[in-house]
Amino acid sequence: MTVGPEREDMAASRTGVLIVRVRIEEGSALPLRAHVRLTDDITSGVERSVTLTGADAVCEVVREWLGEMLAEHDGG
Repeated sequence: MTVGPEREDMAASRTGVLIVRVRIEEGSALPLRAHVRLTDDITSGVERSVTLTGADAVCEVVREWLGEMLAEHDGG
């Protein structure tokens, strides 16, 4: 992980958090269980929480969240 000069601006800018907690459910046809908690503004606390099965679904939620963070930064 690289930390650049933008870190100095974190206090003044919006900061989001995304947490992925994963477990394997033995004996299941879809054993991956991922609980995703996220917010695009940590001052608001956790805004969304979802439980997913499958890596593709988790990746899609992460991709969408990153897109939302970028859109807000770009004024969208």
